[in-house]
Amino acid sequence: MTASADNTSDHRWLMQYNIVNLVNQCRRLIRAEFDDSLSLTDPHLREKLAHYAGRTRSQGLQRLYGEIRLALIQLEGEDTLVTPETATPIRRYRGQPIDAGNQATQTDTDDKPHRAGKTLMYRGRAVAQR
Repeated sequence: MTASADNTSDHRWLMQYNIVNLVNQCRRLIRAEFDDSLSLTDPHLREKLAHYAGRTRSQGLQRLYGEIRLALIQLEGEDTLVTPETATPIRRYRGQPIDAGNQATQTDTDDKPHRAGKTLMYRGRAVAQR
C-alpha cells in the first residue's frame, strides 16, 4: 500500500458530516483551552485529537472525543487502542534505577527496634524509616 493510499483511506472518515461536526466542535474547544489550531487536512489529526482529549480538563471535549470514537467504530470497526505501557514505571533516584523490592539493611549498629514502614532514600541508598 502506498503512502498516498494511506492518506486517502485515512481521511475517508472526514467525509461523514456528523463526524466533521464533532471534530469542528473539538477543534474550537482545543483552540480555546490549548491555543492550538488543528487543521482538518492534517494527516495526524486523529492522534492530535486523542492527545488533547487525554490532556484536557474539559468534560465537554472528552465527551465529544468519545462520540467521535464511537462514530469511527461504527464506520470502520474496532481499532487498535494505543496506550502507554501498563508496567510499573522504574523508580529513579539521581538518575539511577531503584529496585523497589530490594530493601537495604541498616548499616549502623544501634540496637533500637526498627518499625516496618516506608523506605526512604538517603545518599543514594534505600533505608527503612525509623
